Amino acid sequence: MIEDAYVRLYANDFAQMAGRSELGQDVEGAVEKRLADARAHAVIMDSRKGPGHLDALIRRIRDTAPEFTGRVMLKDANPQEAAARRFVFLTRIADALTGGAAPQRV
Repeated sequence: MIEDAYVRLYANDFAQMAGRSELGQDVEGAVEKRLADARAHAVIMDSRKGPGHLDALIRRIRDTAPEFTGRVMLKDANPQEAAARRFVFLTRIADALTGGAAPQRV
């Protein structure tokens, strides 16, 4: 059985990193560390609760990537462009989790 708390925790962390990136903060080191944490934690969760945790996280990230509230962006930024950047950021995270490599310039 997939533990939803695992999925929510990491999906939320990556969404927050997308917001921080939009505000101009350097999040590359944090992203790489959190990707490694998510992968390692998925292995533990799979062994204890059943398989599929990493796949569930990837699905959640892909499902929430298009969601954009407009709250986390610089003043006078274009909301459509900010939403597109968030989508690209989170899609690269999902791709990195799928392929196992760190994302290129998120």
